[in-house]
This record gives sequence, structure tokens and C-alpha cells, in this order.
Amino acid sequence: MGPMKLRSHLLVLTLGTLLPMLVFALIALGLLAERERALFERGAKERTLAVLTAIDGELGNSMTTLQALAASRHLDEGGLREFHRDAMRVLPTQPGWTSMSLATPQGEPLLRVPDEFGDKLSELPGRETFEQVLRTGRPAVRPLRRDAASGRWEFGAHVPVVRYGAIRYVLTAAIDPRKIRALLDAQRLPPDWVGVVVDHERRVVAQTSAPDTALGQPAPETLRAALEGPAEGWFHDPSGEETALYTAFNRSGFSGWTVAMSMPAAAVDAGLGKAAWTTTVGVVVALLAALLLAAGLGHRIAAPISALASVAKAMTAGQQAELPNPGGVAEIREVGRALVDAANTARTREHALRSADRAKDEFLAMLSHELRNPLGALAGAAHLLRLLAPKDETAIRATDIVGRQVQHMTRLVEDLLDVSRVTRGKISLSREPLDLARAVESVVQQWRSSGRLAKHAVRVELSPAWVRADAARIDQIISNLVGNAVKYTQDGGQVTITVSRERNAALLQVRDSGMGMSPDLAARVFDLFVQGETSLDRSLGGLGIGLTLVKRLAELHGGTAAAASEGPGKGSVFSVSLPAIEAPLQAPAAQAAPAEPAPRRLHKILLIEDNDDARRTLSLALQMNGHQVYAAPDGKVGIETADAVDPEVAVIDIGLPGINGYQVGEDLRRKPAHESMVLIALTGYGQPDSLRRARDAGFDEYITKPIEPERLMRLIDVACAAKERRRDASRPPA
Repeated sequence: MGPMKLRSHLLVLTLGTLLPMLVFALIALGLLAERERALFERGAKERTLAVLTAIDGELGNSMTTLQALAASRHLDEGGLREFHRDAMRVLPTQPGWTSMSLATPQGEPLLRVPDEFGDKLSELPGRETFEQVLRTGRPAVRPLRRDAASGRWEFGAHVPVVRYGAIRYVLTAAIDPRKIRALLDAQRLPPDWVGVVVDHERRVVAQTSAPDTALGQPAPETLRAALEGPAEGWFHDPSGEETALYTAFNRSGFSGWTVAMSMPAAAVDAGLGKAAWTTTVGVVVALLAALLLAAGLGHRIAAPISALASVAKAMTAGQQAELPNPGGVAEIREVGRALVDAANTARTREHALRSADRAKDEFLAMLSHELRNPLGALAGAAHLLRLLAPKDETAIRATDIVGRQVQHMTRLVEDLLDVSRVTRGKISLSREPLDLARAVESVVQQWRSSGRLAKHAVRVELSPAWVRADAARIDQIISNLVGNAVKYTQDGGQVTITVSRERNAALLQVRDSGMGMSPDLAARVFDLFVQGETSLDRSLGGLGIGLTLVKRLAELHGGTAAAASEGPGKGSVFSVSLPAIEAPLQAPAAQAAPAEPAPRRLHKILLIEDNDDARRTLSLALQMNGHQVYAAPDGKVGIETADAVDPEVAVIDIGLPGINGYQVGEDLRRKPAHESMVLIALTGYGQPDSLRRARDAGFDEYITKPIEPERLMRLIDVACAAKERRRDASRPPA
């Protein structure tokens, strides 16, 4: 008898495997009721959380509006009448607000909107939360109260008006609870469900059943008891008015308010009996069928399948795969042979890919070095030309062109290396609280100062939006988006940069009136090396990696990036959304800049650089600024020169022939005579571990080429001053 077809084995195996599956189904039947109830519970909790999130959003928006109004300059100048006019204009724009009032910290009412200025004012309700605002200096939600004048039920929000570190006034908005009821009604709960919202004093603010009579009443006793425990819960109430109930609730940590939803227990348990009956009948029928059809054929198929599994495991581990025993199944013999071939081919390709990846990394490192060396020489030459102050206007323009193109080439090299690191996951973030609006303001100011925005109408609309992020990478995201907008927008076009806080996200948008995109390009514009249509002259330039960096860096921060356009010629909108955090109670203090030494201080400097042009231009630039410079073309000559002249500073290229820069630094650090020497690593390599290796070798500073002479001189002054401070601090007191 020849081997059976695999589908014949699988048909019999399927029938045989029903037996353990059906036994398991009998065991699982006892867990079904709990599972169904848990699903019901989770759904109810999610609905309460959705309503609670919407309520917190409304309360937060109200507080934000009050805080914006509290910043009015009229309150600085005591202009209560002018502030009253401002408040009269704001009130109609806030749906659900019934009034606004301003009071002193002692509780004396000063004005009320919509009342006329100067009208007699009644005492403010909600004194408890008023006092809470005075104690904490933070906004607070006022619980539900009946207004003494109108008799209406209202809740509200108190916001302190702080001037010079002290609370000068308290601004209050009274809000109609029907605004909260509308959020509850929007859930469209089933008719036999009851939804209720209670404030932090356990008083009903809104309810779907008998909403008018329940308003302002204490919450049900069972709910009040449950609220003494965790902020989220689910409980069974057998003492409902007509039937037993299940209730889910969620309490806000922001406002202390609670959303609860109650449903009949019968509705929760209704499907359990039917499911139990259906499962029992199915188990019995399937068990009988399995007993009749399964005849131990599983063993015939299990062994060859296990052999195939062994081949698959060998493939995963990268081991040599051998042909499994087919166990009498023709198809398994063919699959086994294919798996062996695939495993061996995959291993060969994996080795090739790893070799290619290593070669790529080495190529990028060498490319970085080889590009940075001539860029360093060009940067030094441009600096020398500026120092020589040519009088010819054409020479001045040519010098400026060289400087700009060196900066442009440097940015291209950095972007190329960054995108390589990001795609390989070899980039780390130094996160700290950061106001995205301030970051945008700083980048735009830098671009304006450099003249890169001179040909465009650039408008910024910034609102505070705090994130926990790496400041340098956020600047990179902003710069790439602004640069993209400027590049693809004609001279005189409009570029608008906005920052806003939307719920739990900080949103950065850059909108331009430029050339726009087709839907196909918008869908893939963040892919590596993708660009819009370019002319043969490549006038727009670029490598097509800037937006890829934007997307990858946003994702590393837990955010997203998106692009949209109404079509070619209609401009584009690029958006980056990052997880938002609450603003720190006290903004992080800016890191104090190191004290700059006297600008005319001169140093004895040793420059070790194997690139002749870079060494000559940098040496000349340093000498023209008054420094005493000794130059060496390699590490051996550099060490000999250091021993002979004992320089104060050594600027050492890492990629030296023979003895590399790390070895030169280690040699100098081992000698007591050079203990106080400042060592600065200057390199064209940009690999992630270069900084660590430089620190281990004893270098004080690490910079990548090209380095402008002015920047190098400032760095030398700062490093020398820091070294002297450390040396003075280590000396024993006299």
C-alpha cells in the first residue's frame, strides 16, 4: 500500500482531534458564564470611561478658557470695567455657561457677567472649592449648587488670577448641568439602562432616567458606598427598585466626578443559559462523532509533522537542516525537502545580508570621514577669507557662498548618518519635559536670523504644549519640516507653523502654499529617498531623507507623522503628533551656560591632522587670531611635538595614519607632564560609539568635522576654563 495523500490524513486527523477539543469545551463551559459577565463588565466600564473622558475634556476646556481670560492685562492695571466688557464678549461664546464672576481672595464679589458693571452682587456659592483654590493656587471644579438668585442648579470652575506670585483674584464660571446631560444622552443607552453623573460631593449632576427630579439629589446609597473604594469598579445590586442591577462606574482623578451606568442583571445573564444549552448539545454530538470516526490515525501523522517542526526550528536557529522522515506521507516528503532547501538558502542569504550590513556601516563611516575632511578644509578656508576682509564685492559673495554650501553639505552628511542610525534602531533619546511651542519659537528665530526665511511670509500660531522628548531631536523634526515647506514653496509664498494641545496629544503643523502633492505622493512621502517630481536641473536638491527622519523620530517619541494636500499647486500640510504631558509646576530651569573665558585669551595649541589642506587652513585661522600653533601630520610626530613644546591644548584628529587619535590621547594622558593638557578629539567619523571611545581615551571634548575656527576657539576657551575650575576645586585649602 502506497503512502496516502496528506489531505486524507488531515481529514482523519481533524475528526480525531475533536475528542480532546470537545473535552476541553466541557471544562470551559464552567468558565463561560464568568467570561460573558466579564465582557459585559468591560464594555460597560469602557462606556463610562468614554463619557468621563468627554466630561473631563469639557471641564478642562472651561478651565483653559478661564485661564486665558485670567491673563488679561486689564487685571494687571485694575481695569475691572474693561475686563467686564471682555468677559461680556467671551460669555456668549461658551455654550452652557450661565455666568462669570470675579472675586477677591477674601470672597468679596467684584463683578458678575451678564449683570451690568456696578450692580449689587450676591455672595459667591461653592466656598469650599474657593478656599481650595486659595490653598493650592490651582484651578478647581465647583460642585453642583443651586443659584440663590435664579434658583437654577449650576456647577462651575474656579481659576486663580496670579500676579507676581500671589493670588490677586479668583475667576469663576457657572455652568448649566444640562451641558453634562447632553454628553450622557449622546451615548444612546438602551432604554432599560440608567446613566448617572455625580460630582465629588456625590450629588447627581445628570441622569438619563427622571433627569429633572434626580438633579441635585444624593447619589444612590449603593453607588455612594462603592465610591469609597477604587476609582473604577463594577458591583451587583440585588436591591434595585424593580429588579437586580449591575452597575459599572469610573471616577475622574481630574475632577473627582463619577460616571455610572446601571443595567438589569437579567440582561447580563440572558445569554448564559442559551450558550450553556447550545454548548452542551454540541459537546455531546461532537463527542459521539469523534468516538465513531477517530481510530488512532493521529499517530501516523504526528511523527512526520514533528519532523517538519524540527526542520522549522533548525531554520529559526540558523542550524544545518536535514531531510525529515516523511512517515509514509508523500506530501510531507516533498515539504521536508523544500524546507531543507529553504533553510539552507535562508542561512546563506542571512550571512550575505549581515556582511552587506557590515559593509554598509563601514562605508557610511568612511563616507562620513572622507566628506568631513574636505568640508573641514573648506570651512577653515572660508573663515580665513572672512578674516582677510576682501574688499571686492564678488569675493565677499563667493566667500559667503562657500560658507553656505559647507553648511548645506554638513547637514546632508548628518541626515544621511542619522537616517542610517534610526533605521537600525541605534539611536538613543535623552528625554526631558519640553514645551513644543518654545522649541518652534527658537528654531524659527534661528532661521529668521540666518535669513533662510527672508523670501517667504512665515506666520507662527503657538499655544503651550508640553511633551517629554529629546530637545535636539525635536529641533531636528521642526527644522526638517520648516525646511521642506520653504524648499517647495515659491518666493513670496505663505508658511504657517502652529502648535496646539489636543486632548492627550501635542500637535505640530506646518502648512505651506507651495507646489502641493498628489494623493499617491502624500501616501508615501515619508518613505526613504522619496521626493516629488524634480526637474532635470535638480533645482530643489535634497536626498529625500528629511521627512523619513521626521517620521522615524516622531515614532521613537511614541508619536505619529502625517502629510496631506488638496492636490498639486494647492499647498501641503505636514503634522506631527506627540504624547502630551501636563506642564510642570515649575518649568525646568535652563541649563546654565559654562562661563566664557576672556575673549582675548591666547593659548599654545598643538594641532594633529593628517589632511594637509585642513591642517594648514585651521592652523592659519588660529594663528591669525593670536594663538601659538604647532602642527603635526601624524600621531608619532604629534606626540614628539607635545613632549617638546608642552602645549596647553591638543586638537587631535582621530583618523590618523599609523597611530590613531585614540592611541595618541591615551599616550599623552599617561604622562604626568601632560596631566593638565586639554585634549579635544576632532574626527570625521560619526559612529555612535565614537564619543564613548574618546571619553575612555581621556579626551575632554569631542567634535565632528567640519568645525568652524570660531567655534573651535570658543570650545577651547570653555574647555580650558572648565579644566582650571576643576583643578582649583581639587586643591586643598590653604
